[in-house]
Amino acid sequence: MTTLRQLLQRFRPAGPPGAAGQAAVPADRAARAEEELRPVFSVLAAADAEAAAIRAEAEAAATQRQRRAGVAAQRIMTAAHTRAQQARAEAFAAARADTAQAMETVMADARCTAEALRARAWDRLDVAAPSIVSAALDEMYGTGRGRDTP
Repeated sequence: MTTLRQLLQRFRPAGPPGAAGQAAVPADRAARAEEELRPVFSVLAAADAEAAAIRAEAEAAATQRQRRAGVAAQRIMTAAHTRAQQARAEAFAAARADTAQAMETVMADARCTAEALRARAWDRLDVAAPSIVSAALDEMYGTGRGRDTP
């Protein structure tokens, strides 16, 4: 539909001011430009459609790559979790073995110390036994002997 402005533009003076020329209605420049550019725009429409198809294909390829990357990342994460669990188990086993070795060392030292104490106690028991027996008899029978006797 032709607008009022377009209609009035048709009746503008055709030439520069001056002597009167032939009476004529000037040509519609917008329509002429549109008609002149129509073949170019039709070629560009085909290129535009081709570009849209290329974009759609690229988006589909990108979506597929993204999906593959997600699957690969999930696989990597699963493998990493598995390796981490194995590493934790190995570290726990190593710590447990170290602890067991340390405990065995402490127990061996304790056995040696206990054996030394036991030997020293037996040695001292020979000396202390008469005093202990004398004190016990004194307590039981009240003989009064043995309190100061070694």
